[in-house]
Amino acid sequence: MHPDPLIARVMKTWMPRFLGGGIAYYDIQTVLSRIRDWDDWGPEWMKMAEMHEVLAEETWNKGHRISAVQAFQTAAAYYHTAYFVYVRDLELHNRGLQKMVECHDRVLEYMEPKVEKVKIPFEGTNILGLFSAPRGEGPFPVVIILPGLDSTKDTRHQRKAPYLRRGLAVLSLEGPGQGEVSQRLKIRPDYEVAASAAIDYLETRPDVDATRIGIFGMSMGGYYAPRSAAFEPRIKACVGNCGAYNYAECFIVDSRPAVSREAFLHYTGTKTEEEALQFAKRISLEGVAEKITCPLLVLHGKLDPLVPWEQGKRIVDEASSLDKQFVLYEEGIHSTSNVSYQSGPLTVDWLSQKLGGKIA
Repeated sequence: MHPDPLIARVMKTWMPRFLGGGIAYYDIQTVLSRIRDWDDWGPEWMKMAEMHEVLAEETWNKGHRISAVQAFQTAAAYYHTAYFVYVRDLELHNRGLQKMVECHDRVLEYMEPKVEKVKIPFEGTNILGLFSAPRGEGPFPVVIILPGLDSTKDTRHQRKAPYLRRGLAVLSLEGPGQGEVSQRLKIRPDYEVAASAAIDYLETRPDVDATRIGIFGMSMGGYYAPRSAAFEPRIKACVGNCGAYNYAECFIVDSRPAVSREAFLHYTGTKTEEEALQFAKRISLEGVAEKITCPLLVLHGKLDPLVPWEQGKRIVDEASSLDKQFVLYEEGIHSTSNVSYQSGPLTVDWLSQKLGGKIA
């Protein structure tokens, strides 16, 4: 796919994610033809994102609001592609993040169904979320959706529609080390503190049934979700997708692209790979997974290059839940993004059944 081995590995790891997130195949081919190595990745994707933002602005100025809303969301996705694991130039990284948020927030009030950006009090500052509820009378059961190491509330909330159709509200959360919040707070192994703050917030909403809260995370979120369920009894169902049992064991796997390790250093605030490895040892479900008693579903891809599938199975094996399931996709890669047509419906239907949503 590309003569540079690192670029080739990045594309092999995340190509389905790019396509599923709204990045056009033609644009991928165009950018790949322009870049020589990883140093070119951020600048060239920023140029492509800027082109899409110009198109969005032109569409907006024509008064074509419906098309413009989609176009600004597309531009946001391209800015995210430019910066998400590109941390060698932090000025560009931060600008890409800011532009992603700017494009996404620009059209929030015009999105259908409604999307509400919320600030959740957390240890003297705020963590952030995007909230949407189904049409009709509440209160509704709710699913908290957690990003991973390098995804955001904005990218995760794009996939809210299947939940809303099943009568489930959605809160896409950014906690420490994620999205906008990463500029103030670094990754915390004890992510359950952020999940608890989010649940405290949900309990204040009259349109939410806080007795029916589920949680779902992919990638690093696939660690955060089971960890949160272990410590937070208000969570009634949990899904993890390609999450680590012990992140240190995943940090050193040969198939992990170097840029993923670089991103981990950035989001944890560590300075060297050895320091990052020591930090990663704290990201573990040892002695924690056994505390998970709510219904638990863990999905994994057997070909995952970032988190070996045995990690996910160990979470399920050690959980104390009487209602637990491990699903392994033989051809699946990280986050099962290449078989999302299977893992996506399974996830949302399972959560709907556990939380009292609709599946028919």
